[in-house]
Amino acid sequence: MPETAPSTQAWREVLALFDRWADADEAAREAELARIQAEHPTLYPKLMAMIEADRAAEARGFLDQAAPLPADDPARSHAAGTRLGAWELREPIGAGGMGQVWLATRSDGLYSGRAAIKLLHATRLDAQAQARFAREGEFLARLAHPHIAQLLDAGLAPDGTRYLVLEHVPGERIDHWCDARRLGIEARVKLFLQVCEAVAYAHAHLVVHRDLKPANVLVTADAHVKLLDFGVAKLVAEDGEAELTELTRAAPAGLTPEYAAPEQIEGLPITTATDVYALGVLLFGLLSGARPYASTSRGVAALARAIVEEPPRSLTAALRESPDAPTSRNASLAALQQALRGDLETIVARALKKSPAERYATVQELRDDLQRHLAHQPVSAQPDTFGYRARKFVQRNRVQVVALAGVMLSLVLGIAATAWQWRSAVQEAERTQAVIKVLTDIFTDLTPDETGKAQVPVLDLLRKGWHEAKEGLQNDPAVRGEVARPLGLMLQASGDMTAAMEALEASRAHLVASGQTSSAHYLQVMQSLAYMKSRIGRTEEAKTLLTELIATAQRTGRSSSVEAINGQIELGEIARREGRLADAKDQLDTAAALAARHLGAGHTSHILALQEHAAVLRELGHWEQARAVLASSIEAARQAKPIERLLIRYDLALVELELGRFRPAAGLLEPLVEDLRKFYGDGDTYTIYGMTSLAIAQFHSGEHRSADATLNGALALAGQSPEPNVRQIVQTVVARHALRRDQCAKAEPLLRENLAHFEAGGDTQRPFAERNRMLLGECELRRGDVRAALATLETTLRHQEAIYGARHADLWPTLLLRAVAMDLQHGPAYAVPTYELAAGMALELLPAGHPDRARVAVMRDQARWRTQPSLQTRQALADAVRMYGKALNDRPDAPTFSVLSSKLLEQGPTARHFTPLLLAMLVY
Repeated sequence: MPETAPSTQAWREVLALFDRWADADEAAREAELARIQAEHPTLYPKLMAMIEADRAAEARGFLDQAAPLPADDPARSHAAGTRLGAWELREPIGAGGMGQVWLATRSDGLYSGRAAIKLLHATRLDAQAQARFAREGEFLARLAHPHIAQLLDAGLAPDGTRYLVLEHVPGERIDHWCDARRLGIEARVKLFLQVCEAVAYAHAHLVVHRDLKPANVLVTADAHVKLLDFGVAKLVAEDGEAELTELTRAAPAGLTPEYAAPEQIEGLPITTATDVYALGVLLFGLLSGARPYASTSRGVAALARAIVEEPPRSLTAALRESPDAPTSRNASLAALQQALRGDLETIVARALKKSPAERYATVQELRDDLQRHLAHQPVSAQPDTFGYRARKFVQRNRVQVVALAGVMLSLVLGIAATAWQWRSAVQEAERTQAVIKVLTDIFTDLTPDETGKAQVPVLDLLRKGWHEAKEGLQNDPAVRGEVARPLGLMLQASGDMTAAMEALEASRAHLVASGQTSSAHYLQVMQSLAYMKSRIGRTEEAKTLLTELIATAQRTGRSSSVEAINGQIELGEIARREGRLADAKDQLDTAAALAARHLGAGHTSHILALQEHAAVLRELGHWEQARAVLASSIEAARQAKPIERLLIRYDLALVELELGRFRPAAGLLEPLVEDLRKFYGDGDTYTIYGMTSLAIAQFHSGEHRSADATLNGALALAGQSPEPNVRQIVQTVVARHALRRDQCAKAEPLLRENLAHFEAGGDTQRPFAERNRMLLGECELRRGDVRAALATLETTLRHQEAIYGARHADLWPTLLLRAVAMDLQHGPAYAVPTYELAAGMALELLPAGHPDRARVAVMRDQARWRTQPSLQTRQALADAVRMYGKALNDRPDAPTFSVLSSKLLEQGPTARHFTPLLLAMLVY
């Protein structure tokens, strides 16, 4: 059996002997070594190994940021221009203990591309080093994650040197990246969460990294983290025990002492808890600019001893060693200490526990605690006391608690004043006491000891309040009606449409019974009810309420009220969803003019009317007018509330998306989604649709894995949404993305479910139904059922023309698919008129520069060439292909399109095998 790793006690004894040797004068050290050899012959070899390691580490500067290339390394012979398989070396870009990294470009002519090639040092050609280098390739091959550098290829150079071809990451190490941008603590934690995602993914695939440090975590210009260098990684055995192979025992030679866990220093089994410790050290540095253990000049052994024996410093204590930390974190020293004290200090301390069993059990648990901290929720690392939970509750819900207190006060005072006028003093007292009891019962639930929960959502409190009002005030419908209005409005704001509508219906009945149909309260209740019914698909009821609202406002001289103008906007929005674009434009024109005249250009209602008006103009293809209206809304929002400016940003991002500027749209949407989460919460439709829009932008930028991750998150949230159409709308995008990758088996059941759902809805659901029917036709095309596809697309086109007329942005994609189906069924000559019609409509309605303008031109020109082959028609197709390729130039899958378009042009116009090429063109 191989020799087992040294015990913890043996390590401590060796470290003590090392200190004894280090404390001796330089001249007395040889004599001290002789005494130690005589006294401790079994420990002497380990001591000498430690001394040699310490000297070697000091010689190369083990705490420096990069290890130099060995002087005698023949890998230097790999000069620029050397070819390794399909790749050509350009310039060295880094070096480490095991290998050298070169920038390389693709050299086989198939397509252009850049990569990072890692070459094993020729001085490390022993069996263990070779095995470890090979294992790094095996590990990376099993890891496909957006935050892990991807393995592209591997092989042996002609001189026998192993190499790995990795995704080239043009980034900067994470600590330098954060400091250069003076990121605050919250932004650093959010960036660190990406690192946690990557490590958790590796652990889920049984890979422990074992060398997590800033140099192995790069950040790209768009704040995208990439985890590198699995050179000393290992597998976790399936039974949960660490692998104890010669390869595993050799690995510590490649670890970085500063980030090593105690069990690595002591030679104990390595588990996922080892990476948790390294993440703790990494997070410690990101937050404080220092390390958990005080700097020392005594070398590796002293540091190793500190890691094994000394307690790590707290984050705030470490700030004394980092005078530049406040400046690089854009904060004062007092503010930085305040930010690090409490949860973050406790989270980091738990990750740095000496015993693996006392750390976070998984990286996901560490990540969850950090997310809870960002959301002002209690973290698992803190003691679960009443004061702590209550403080977190108030931090999360300041606005709601203050608003709820205001509602309670205003209701008590208002009802007391009203009761004084029309009831006796005894009745007034009883009524006031009843209302106080209802509202006091709500606040009772703020107490964690009462509920047994660390957090009590405000929505639960409001629901309980409405339940108490219904039950406790049955004998006094007037007071119940008074309570119902503010509770209903707050329930609506909190997202419970069902309870909100029930409360507001009760309030409306009370207002009618008490003759208050001319009051502002009545208009407010009517508008809120109509808005909610529209949101849940009861559109006809909503339109009836809105019509009555506007008529009541006109009759009572309140046409310029906020409620009446918002009602007009809602009617315009419904008309847009139903495809009545001319009617929608008229409604929104009127609403915008009324709002500007009576409420002011910066009012929320005016901004909302302009945003909806711009959306209608975009659907009509009036892009210049839409830009002008949107510019007006931006100008109007200069003095608006933050939430209104957020929605303007959302609108601007959607415009970029509709313009086909997918990468800029993704850049706008990524931070926007985080802001939507903060303002509205995860479950709100703004957040869900924002994530869906981001996924669309990522997909059309060729970032399919990122798009999948974003879209899966949106779909999970949509499944819990109380609104009826949210899940189906997100599923439509999921199905479309699946189709574009020929995953019909995944897409078809989603499309059929969506179609049945939307067909059961009213007029506002018809456009969604037809979009799903169109995609179902594409699915039938892709699985070869051309006859069924043609029938489905004919039905879709007939229904869409009934909704929109002969011209709309939804029509040209259906026409294009119909042309492809006709082409496959009857030949290109039969399909040319439909290709021409689709291209004409797309070029008319799509904005200049949109990639789909180039795509539809390619589809039209290939049909012209195949119908009338000539040099002229072939050149027109070649020009269209070139323009389309230019539009896709910044996508990572652009080389695949280049190969595809070459095949399209290489085939003769009479070739019979155009089907795969035509369907493949639809992917981009």
